[in-house]
Amino acid sequence: MSNFGIINHNVSAINTYRTLGKTNRGLNKNLERLSSGLRINRAADDAAGLAVSEKMRGQINGLDQAVRNAEDGISMIQTAEGVMDTAHSILQRMRKLSVQAANDNYTTYDRQRLQKEVDELIDEMDRIGQYTEFNTKKLLNGDALGRANSLDKKVMTADVVGIAASADYSITVVQAGEASNVHGTTIFQDNNGDALSDLRDLGISGDVELHIEIDGMTRSVELNELDNINDVIRKINKAEIGVQAGIHTYNGNDYLTLTSRHSGSKFNISFGNDPDGAAIAMGLFGGNADSVDSTQNAIENDVNAPWLRFNSGTDTIISVVNITDQRLFPTIPPGIANESIVNSDVQSYRVLGRFVSNSDVFTEKELSTAYQKVTVGTGTSIMIDQTRTAQLRDSGLLKGINMTIDEDLDYGTEDLTNANLVGATADSASVANYHFAAIPAGVDGGVQRGNNIFSVTNGGTPTSTNGISLDGLTAQEQTSVLSVRLSVRDTRQIYHIGANEGQTITVDYANLTAEALGLTTSLRGAGNMFDGVDKLDNGTTSNKLQMNISIETQASAERSITIVNDALNVVSEARSRLGAFQNSLEKSVDYLNIAYENQVASESRIRDVDMAKEMSQFTRNQILIQSGTAMLAQANQKSQSVLSLLR
Repeated sequence: MSNFGIINHNVSAINTYRTLGKTNRGLNKNLERLSSGLRINRAADDAAGLAVSEKMRGQINGLDQAVRNAEDGISMIQTAEGVMDTAHSILQRMRKLSVQAANDNYTTYDRQRLQKEVDELIDEMDRIGQYTEFNTKKLLNGDALGRANSLDKKVMTADVVGIAASADYSITVVQAGEASNVHGTTIFQDNNGDALSDLRDLGISGDVELHIEIDGMTRSVELNELDNINDVIRKINKAEIGVQAGIHTYNGNDYLTLTSRHSGSKFNISFGNDPDGAAIAMGLFGGNADSVDSTQNAIENDVNAPWLRFNSGTDTIISVVNITDQRLFPTIPPGIANESIVNSDVQSYRVLGRFVSNSDVFTEKELSTAYQKVTVGTGTSIMIDQTRTAQLRDSGLLKGINMTIDEDLDYGTEDLTNANLVGATADSASVANYHFAAIPAGVDGGVQRGNNIFSVTNGGTPTSTNGISLDGLTAQEQTSVLSVRLSVRDTRQIYHIGANEGQTITVDYANLTAEALGLTTSLRGAGNMFDGVDKLDNGTTSNKLQMNISIETQASAERSITIVNDALNVVSEARSRLGAFQNSLEKSVDYLNIAYENQVASESRIRDVDMAKEMSQFTRNQILIQSGTAMLAQANQKSQSVLSLLR
């Protein structure tokens, strides 16, 4: 049917206009894509493609940042590893000095000069450990490895020296180790009638050397015949060799007394081979690592002077309870969670066991062997708990940390089980008025523990809300219980080297402080001393004392070689681990760059416009626009042909 004569509706013009509008929209899209370079400028262009593209853009941005993260991590590792080169040089120099001093063609004076360099090198190692930073973060003092926080540093401090599990513990000092004590038997008085009391009265003439050995390390103190007892004390204390000198006055007479500045049988005092007889002249008779208390009174035939002339240091014993919140740190090893050596039929404390140290320091070695209290005849003893020891060694608990019991507990505390500490006596205050065991209340394994906070009241009466004894301690032992909560946190450095959650690498930086390397032993107490009878304050006190390794004698120098070797091995292992981490991060950078490149290419294929193809479509639409415009004009002219019928 023809519509030639219809003039009210120009269908041809409408059709042409519609087609022209469609072509115009296509041309506008061509212009938008060509100007932006993108095939998808809005969701309407390709809804599914847009969603995929945005996810890929997230990956691309993440990979781009991950590359920078990895490169920053490499920079951080290079900072620490570069400093370790200096640490290696220092230790190699210390080893050379030790080997040099081990040769007996040197005198004590020569070795003392070498010792001064060793002391300075040890201080430099400490500076390396404490001062090495990256973006204000300390790298080599243990902070980038882990943190251990004691809630009462007057009882205990702790350091992270290896990879440690995040956990919380209650540490109870069952027995504070005692310090070795040497009581002189010779009275310092005027024996030669010159109105002076000096070493000449003891038969010493000229310059002599007093060798003092502690923990296998011998240091030399230079004395002179004109020195009086105060001069001797001053010179010994000034040498900072791990012992504290003081005067014990009895019946108007002065005796020299020495106390180890460190507790435990490891730090027994002896006097080497006493080359000049200075120790014998002053009545000082020391022991060694195998010594027991001297059975001879310091003053013979005097029943009023019963103190020993030598007593050995005693071991430190602690009890450890795991109070970790398992929702945060599931660290209880299998078999331990529901075990206890305290009323196990009712309670469910996570007692890990007792641990013994021959000093006041508990390293991973001491914390890997658990003991338990057992009944032997009518008495009690402790023996290795094989089951718990095996469980601990298979777990991550108590690893990578050093616990140090404060040495103030070793002086003036007297006997921890002494009956005079029980009852409302003044002596009980020498321990404390109140001490608390940090065992939390709540439900454990379905068992209601109740409010199990143990305390020692003034006067020494142990109490608890349910009357349960802590770790099987007797009433006398509980009067001396010192408990503190210790929180350990893993703070190794985590580098995010991927686009998504969990794509990380964990890097551990070694603790390179001198004490962590075994080059020195630090005093944690206030430096009080004990003369075998009373706590004395007339010696030099110090809040910081280091007992460095010694090369002042041939034997000490020989031992120092091994100690420095061990420190070299620690630094070498730490340095090689950082090198491995750096290589891993460099490979990660290579991989990330490849992944970034491929992701960009993939996203480009989805989102970017094909310029050649789009240009051909643009040209086509341009032609269609021109053609459509011309045809629209023709369609509009078509209706005018009806006028010819009117002529």
